[in-house]
Amino acid sequence: MNPSNKEMQLRKNCQLYAYVLVSQDKEIPEEIQDSIDSYEYIMNCVEELSAELKSLDSDTFDRIVNNTELLEARELAYWWEMREEADRLHKSLSSDV
Repeated sequence: MNPSNKEMQLRKNCQLYAYVLVSQDKEIPEEIQDSIDSYEYIMNCVEELSAELKSLDSDTFDRIVNNTELLEARELAYWWEMREEADRLHKSLSSDV
């Protein structure tokens, strides 16, 4: 059976998280690597990825996210932009209630 769109996106999020970790010379946790290697074990890495990006200083963020020469960096920059917009919309909608 083919993976669903959600499964593919969850796997991509873990790949981006691994990219951020490797870019900082950090080890990729085994469960994250398992999620990248197989659709049999899919994790949701969104919160971990968001937290890791928020913890970066500006120079490290620029080196990892704003590196226009690397496909992973461009994908991550797009992901981060969409995540920030989603957070902004969520806060806006929450304050309207």
